[in-house]
Amino acid sequence: MSFFSSATSATIKELLMGFCLGVANIIPGVSGGTFLLVFGIYERVFSILNQINKSFILKCLELVLSCFIHPVKGIKNLCTFFRETGFYFLFKLAAGTAVAILALSSLMKYLLLHHFSVTYSFFFGLILVSVIIPVKMLRRFDTWAVACLLAGIGITVWVSAMVNPYDKIKMKSDHLARACQAQSVSAAGQDGSVRESGKRISTVQSYSSGDYLYIALCGALAISATVLPGVSGSLVLILLGIYFDVISAISELKSFHLETFIFLGVFGLGVGLGGLLFARLVSFVLSRYYNATMAFLGGLMAGSLYALWPFKKIVFMAQQYVKQAGEVVCLEHVAIQTNINVLPTGDDPLIAAFAFFVLGCIIMMFFVRNETAASPADK
Repeated sequence: MSFFSSATSATIKELLMGFCLGVANIIPGVSGGTFLLVFGIYERVFSILNQINKSFILKCLELVLSCFIHPVKGIKNLCTFFRETGFYFLFKLAAGTAVAILALSSLMKYLLLHHFSVTYSFFFGLILVSVIIPVKMLRRFDTWAVACLLAGIGITVWVSAMVNPYDKIKMKSDHLARACQAQSVSAAGQDGSVRESGKRISTVQSYSSGDYLYIALCGALAISATVLPGVSGSLVLILLGIYFDVISAISELKSFHLETFIFLGVFGLGVGLGGLLFARLVSFVLSRYYNATMAFLGGLMAGSLYALWPFKKIVFMAQQYVKQAGEVVCLEHVAIQTNINVLPTGDDPLIAAFAFFVLGCIIMMFFVRNETAASPADK
C-alpha cells in the first residue's frame, strides 16, 4: 500500500514540476531551465535525453511493432523500457508542461496585457530566491567562478536590453497592414471598419515554405535558450518576432483552424530537434567544466532579474494589426511594455505588486528548502 502511495505521490510531484516548467515557458523573461535547476533535475533530464541515438530509436520502433503483434506483452515491455531509461519520468514532465501551456496561455496573455506589473513581481520574487540553487551547487567559489558568474549576468542583461518588444510588435503589425493593403481590402473594410478595434479586416495567405522553415528555426532557438537557466525562450521568440504568433496559436487551438495546427506542428518539430541537439552540448560542458558552468548559469539567472523588473516604460500603439486563425484583426490604443526599466509611480499597483513579490519569494524558499538536490561532493 505504501509503495502505491509513494508512487502516486512521486507522479503528482513530477506532474506539478512539469506544470511549473510549462508556466515558465510561456512567460517572457522566465526560463524553464531555471526550474530544472530549482527542482534538482537539470542534469538528470539531459542525461536521459542524451540516450537518444540510432540504436535507441531502432529499439523503440521494435518495441512499438511488438505491441501490434503481441499487444499485452508488447505494451508491458515498452513501458518497462521507458521506465528503465528514464523516459517515463520525462513523459510525466512533458504532460504537466503541455497542460500548463494549453490551460494557461490565454490566461497568461490576459495577465501580461492587463496585470503586467503584478505578474512580473511574482516571477521576480521566484527568480530572486532561486539564484541560491546554482550557488549552492558550486564546488568552489574561486576567481574563475566569479568571472563566469559576471559573464552570465552581463550576457543576460545585454540580451534583455537589446530586445525591445515594442519594436518587434510594430514591425509585425506594419507587415500585416501592408499585406492587407496589397490584397485590396474588401468594401466592408474600406468603409471604416478597418479602424474599429477587434474587427476582422482581411484574410491572408497561408505561410509559405520559407515561413515554415523560419518557424521551425525559431522553435529550435527558443528551446535551446529555454534549457539555459536565466535565458528565456519566450524572450528569444520576442526577439525573433513570433512570440505573440505562438501564444495566439496556442490559445486558438479550440477553433480547430488547420493553419493553427500546422503552425504549431512545425514549431514543435523545431523545438524537438533543437532540444535534442542542445542537450548533448549542455551535458558535454557540464561533464568537463562543472563548476564554471554552474557559476555561469547562476549569472544567467541573476541577470534575468533585469528583464523581470515589474515596472517598464509603456508605449501606446494607436493601431496594432495581429493575425488570428488566418485573419488579420486591428486593435486600437494598445499599451505595450518596452524593455526600459523605470521606477514605480503612484499609478502603479504597488501594494499588489509587493504582495505578489513576497508570495513568489515564499514559494521559492519552500522549494529551495525542501528540494533535496545533490551536494557538490556527490557530483
